[in-house]
Amino acid sequence: MDTTSFQRLPQSIQQMVLDGLDNEVQAGLERLDNAKKDGTLAPEQTAALEGDIRRAAELRNRFSPA
Repeated sequence: MDTTSFQRLPQSIQQMVLDGLDNEVQAGLERLDNAKKDGTLAPEQTAALEGDIRRAAELRNRFSPA
């Protein structure tokens, strides 16, 4: 993924996006942990949530400065 357009955004906007992705990953991990403890998610829902977390983390890593 080409991130040059992202890198041209003002630093404050870049940080806002990165913080949002960090928050999304953290919230997903917390929800997954709670759901596993409670047993409230079906296996398909767990897999979907894990996929969402993985995609947000991968996107966040692509946008991180080298």
